[in-house]
Amino acid sequence: MRNVDVRTVDKSSLSDLRNIRIKRTAENKVDIEDLQSQTSNLYCYRVGDVVVQFDYAKNGRSVNDLFSLMVQASL
Repeated sequence: MRNVDVRTVDKSSLSDLRNIRIKRTAENKVDIEDLQSQTSNLYCYRVGDVVVQFDYAKNGRSVNDLFSLMVQASL
């Protein structure tokens, strides 16, 4: 489901990101099994009527880390 085309995906088949609750493991990692139980596609969600596609990095940087770097670069 990683390569779904966001322009043609059936929005009603996607989980609304606002309803997803992220649990963490003892090592403070995202509990992937719990996340998979809440959605049918780990790479594509919706927020209301907007389709959002995710790509997961393997380098350990969080969204907050990357956002902070973007903000610092624009200063």
